[in-house]
Amino acid sequence: MIVNKNGVGVCLLLAALFLPMAHAISVSYGSSGYSGSVSVSETYKLDDSTAMAETTDLSSGAVSQSTSLSGTGLNLVTKSISGGAYGIEAAAQSYGALGMSTALSASGTSGGMSQSVSGAGNIAAVSAGTSGSDAVCNIAQVENGLISTAQSITSGGSVSGAQSTSLEGEIGVVGSISTTGDSGMAVTGEIIGEGKIDADLCSSDTSITGQVSVDGTRWMDSQDMSIVGSNDFGIVVEGLRVAGDGIGTFSVNAAHVSTADARKSNVRTNAMTYYQNSPLSYTTTGWRWNRASPLVLYLKADSNLASEGLNSNSVREALTSAADTWDGVTSRNLFYDGGVIVDSRKNADNPYDGYSVHAWKYLSLAPSALAYSRTRYGYPKVNGYYTVLESDVSYNTRYSWTTDWSTAVNNNGRIFDVQTVALHELGHTLGLGDLYTLPSTDPRRGDYSQIMNSYNDPQRTLGSGDIAGIRKLYGS
Repeated sequence: MIVNKNGVGVCLLLAALFLPMAHAISVSYGSSGYSGSVSVSETYKLDDSTAMAETTDLSSGAVSQSTSLSGTGLNLVTKSISGGAYGIEAAAQSYGALGMSTALSASGTSGGMSQSVSGAGNIAAVSAGTSGSDAVCNIAQVENGLISTAQSITSGGSVSGAQSTSLEGEIGVVGSISTTGDSGMAVTGEIIGEGKIDADLCSSDTSITGQVSVDGTRWMDSQDMSIVGSNDFGIVVEGLRVAGDGIGTFSVNAAHVSTADARKSNVRTNAMTYYQNSPLSYTTTGWRWNRASPLVLYLKADSNLASEGLNSNSVREALTSAADTWDGVTSRNLFYDGGVIVDSRKNADNPYDGYSVHAWKYLSLAPSALAYSRTRYGYPKVNGYYTVLESDVSYNTRYSWTTDWSTAVNNNGRIFDVQTVALHELGHTLGLGDLYTLPSTDPRRGDYSQIMNSYNDPQRTLGSGDIAGIRKLYGS
């Protein structure tokens, strides 16, 4: 972690891999001149198979350097620059095939560092920078997959960062964070289950621009990020996706963060023991339904719904039952007592209209997405929680759906239960987060008794953690 002179921390914690490394090299050097002093520190822990070449030039008060390496096995590389009022750091860790190049140029007043990392296996790359009270951070990681990421940081007077990342594997994470003082913005994308993420992100001055795509579908772009950055708004897209022979998940999020939250950000670590149906197994998102009046849900009844062989009355009952399940474990009347309203004129997801609509769509640009929710939230904040403005859920007509329990159980993985998926997505609407996006060392992540974990079987009841989480938000 880098900590600047004002105590602002930036995420730079790599996953620990408990294997020996063949060679370790640590080097530190610096240069002084009229513009001040600058120092550089490097650590290389390299496998026997890894070859490295490096060129460094020192002049009065300045340093420039280029490095390239390639190999396999377990490798860890860290570099840091420290100037008069700024800092830059980058790191990469791999277990598998790795190709990497870095370049830096720095003086006492400003500096820049870039790194390009590609390979196959388990690979993580992070970079961060500070200047005064400003900080930025880039994260990219894949487990059991392929990655190509180019990251850069410039600092001195101000600080900015950028990354262009493409990865595919069983687990993937990308993110950029930009903070000033006590507040900032973060954009993240994550997959669990075989899939792909592409991201191009630029960060500076608590703002981030660019795009994040999952499986070829762009779920977040500069327009979304601009809304978040300028209005203290938040947008999150979370969904289930077909991944190989099973069900995977994805999440793309743009949100305001505190510096404390940014300091906690890290890439994944190795798995540990998980909870089983524990009341501790929940996580909150930072938003909830703060309005006194109950949330009204709508079902769009159209040809897409009919083409699935679904009856609007049966679907309405399934969605209403899912809402009542959440209502039944808290004293708050969260959802409208009249049940879900069927309305063919309402649209889900686009445009933003203030209505919370469930609809079936042919997601031509998102073939692997089973279903997803897009929740928009903003002010007022009540007891620290943003207010949900609308929360739409889209179900993909590429897959088969049923409201019949026996059909879902007997055809698990081929025909999906409407009520199970709706129960999960309504948990997001109310302010609960996914357990499967937690770090692999978090014991809540493997608690599959909770509806807020990934879809593995039809489930129309809440786990102990689901109940504890909703009661934390709304009371018992």
